[in-house]
Amino acid sequence: MRHLYLLSVLISLPAIVISSCTDRKDNEEDAESVRVTVVVASEVQYQHRINSSGRLTPYSELKLSFKTGGIINNMPVRDGQDVGRGDLIAALDLSEVRSHLRQAELQHEKALRDYERVSNLYHENASTLEHYQNALTAMEIAEAAKSIARFNLDHSVIRAPSDGKVLKVLADENEIIAPGHPVILFASSRDHWLLKVPVTDRDIVDVYIGEKAEVWFDAYPHHAFDARVVEIAGMADPFTGTFEVSLAISAEGYRLMTGFIGRASIITAKVTGYIEIPADALVEASGREGMVFRYSGNTALRERIRIQEINGDRLLVTGGIQPGDTIIREGAAFITDGQQVIIN
Repeated sequence: MRHLYLLSVLISLPAIVISSCTDRKDNEEDAESVRVTVVVASEVQYQHRINSSGRLTPYSELKLSFKTGGIINNMPVRDGQDVGRGDLIAALDLSEVRSHLRQAELQHEKALRDYERVSNLYHENASTLEHYQNALTAMEIAEAAKSIARFNLDHSVIRAPSDGKVLKVLADENEIIAPGHPVILFASSRDHWLLKVPVTDRDIVDVYIGEKAEVWFDAYPHHAFDARVVEIAGMADPFTGTFEVSLAISAEGYRLMTGFIGRASIITAKVTGYIEIPADALVEASGREGMVFRYSGNTALRERIRIQEINGDRLLVTGGIQPGDTIIREGAAFITDGQQVIIN
């Protein structure tokens, strides 16, 4: 019996040794491997957006001035004041222009009397055709001079051409102003605005009139204003090399002011297929180049990618990986190329 017991022990020893070695080897492999989480790269159709920023201006900004020069007699408005169509916003001293109008009216009356008298004589064959024509011409010249004087009188006051806002008063009462010199900077609408943004030559070919856009202002950081493209510059700015794109914006009940800096995202019709991965899968980046780890056969393989767009917490990439590839997400910062990994 004792011999049988010893034989049984000797037979079981190799199995115990083998089992112990195997367990130790598995534990060593587990210790060398890093546990990671993975995600499958997917293909998405992305509608291209062009992001830029610019300065807010009124939809129509006018520099209002007097047709004639003179002394400013009345300036009833101030910077930032809202006005209605037809409201008086500036006027000259009208003494001189009214005198000119009265002078022109008197000259017209005299020319009319002379014409009537010569006309009667001409029809009675008591005057020559030349005298008749000269009287007619003199009357027409006097009538034109009266129209000019009345026009100058009408344009010696400035009235609001539409509902809008006085952006800036450029002169004061009692100042002598020259003809055509700007007096009022006027915004023709209180509700519609333009955001003018620069776009590069690479992107301008994808922008068309009527395309939609979204705009954000620091004053209202949580509200996206709807906008649309209304103007595209026909040539590049000689200083910046960019093309100016004008976006029409409605105030939507919010108080907007000239000079606000807006961030715009123009939604183009261009649709491109990209590979989408989480942004936290990126382990290294330089410019548009980046590095990720692809999982294949329990091994982490380092792959170079090109970043096309950043869409929130997602990356739109090309090159290096394919749709359906398994990409290491959590734990990627702790592994090296070719290292064995374990998926959680």
